[in-house]
Amino acid sequence: MVRSFGSLSAEVPNAQAQHKVLSLVRLGAAIVLTCLAPSLVHAQVVEEIIDGDSLRVRGIGEVRLIGVDTPEWNAPFGKEASDFTKRLVEGKRVRLQYDQEKTDKYGRTLAYVYLPSGVFVNEKIIRQGYGRLIRRFPFRHRDRFQRYEREARRAGRGLWGSVLGRYDDNGNGRITCAEARRHGIAPVRRGHPAYTYMHDANNDGIVCR
Repeated sequence: MVRSFGSLSAEVPNAQAQHKVLSLVRLGAAIVLTCLAPSLVHAQVVEEIIDGDSLRVRGIGEVRLIGVDTPEWNAPFGKEASDFTKRLVEGKRVRLQYDQEKTDKYGRTLAYVYLPSGVFVNEKIIRQGYGRLIRRFPFRHRDRFQRYEREARRAGRGLWGSVLGRYDDNGNGRITCAEARRHGIAPVRRGHPAYTYMHDANNDGIVCR
């Protein structure tokens, strides 16, 4: 009996020590997960649409959608892109989620934007063809957005159904000779839909001879 009691007594501190270690491990894991979890803010109202990829959100200011590039409001297809985003979010409450960088060099908040229904606004714009994938910066959903852009382009959705969508590969609002040749439409003559978006240096009605 004494030997058994002594053995039991010897095991108790070990059990307590193990419990302490497990508690510390769990606490550490919780802290790590909290640090790694995407930063969220409470839902706020979208007060204004600046253009297809920029919003003004109450209490935050200007928000630039991560990973999405839509034409400027005064550029070809810019109004359509802005109107799409306006129908989607203006006057509605949205939830913001941040990535590695919270602001850009202009001081705008960079965010993924979600509607209460769960609609992922950045992704929706890409999927419906109202914006292009931004390729020059890394971000969490890059591969996913790239896949949806390819689908939208193949289906000819939104801007991909326009002349610029077909031939303006770099998304700068113009069609270059390199792009025209790549798509097999060079030389481009006056009257071709792409001609309007090209530079005819000598104004002879033929570009990219």
